[in-house]
Amino acid sequence: MSLTDELRENAGTDIFGVADAISYGRKAPAGHRPGDLLEDATSVVLLGKKMLDLPLDRLPETRREYTANFHIANAELNSALYALAGEVEKRGYKAFPVPYKEMPGWNLEKRPALLLMATRYLATSNRMQGRVQETLFENLSYRHMAVEAGLGELGVNNLLLTPEHGPRVRFVALVTNAPLEPGRPLEKKLCRPELCGVACVRACPAGALSEDGRPTDKGACLKYYIKLGIPGISGVRCGLCVGKCPVNRESFRD
Repeated sequence: MSLTDELRENAGTDIFGVADAISYGRKAPAGHRPGDLLEDATSVVLLGKKMLDLPLDRLPETRREYTANFHIANAELNSALYALAGEVEKRGYKAFPVPYKEMPGWNLEKRPALLLMATRYLATSNRMQGRVQETLFENLSYRHMAVEAGLGELGVNNLLLTPEHGPRVRFVALVTNAPLEPGRPLEKKLCRPELCGVACVRACPAGALSEDGRPTDKGACLKYYIKLGIPGISGVRCGLCVGKCPVNRESFRD
């Protein structure tokens, strides 16, 4: 059994994939490359977990249940991530975990609640756009690395769409110098807005998405989220761009 297969078996997650850290690093912006976290990085392991269908299917009335599912999935992935990092270290390789950092009770991102509340009415202003984009930009992009690993593609909603579960997945990543077998980007087209009538764009209550797939307006998204509560503390998540995407449905597949 190869090292890649051993780690896949040990991970025990719904989704397991490997991106070539060097290849991805050439495409990523400076400061957001695997090599910025681990100088001799060769591989990025992506661990994914599917979220439950019913809390997503019945949005927006099930936002509390969806939010709980969202955070539980992240917590389980973080546990699997650190366990896998330990396995990698046992084999003599370096392991740098990239967990999901925002959860109720502990927030490792620089997103103080009072700042978020204060920006509620300023989030969409031209002056605040740069700050909002910077604040909501992760060290590494799980979704872009997952695309590199062949786990899915980016949809019009700017979410990672997987062949098996559409956008109903959460991810964490492990940067390592272990010699793993990377995947290849998918050739099959998953996002077909001509068939669903850009359901995600029509469903977005913040108007943060566009039919041509431009980057999500994070300021508008944040402003709407703050109406729902304080993100990471008392707020519920929106989730409509996830729940209304039909890629996970059997009838939408070839």
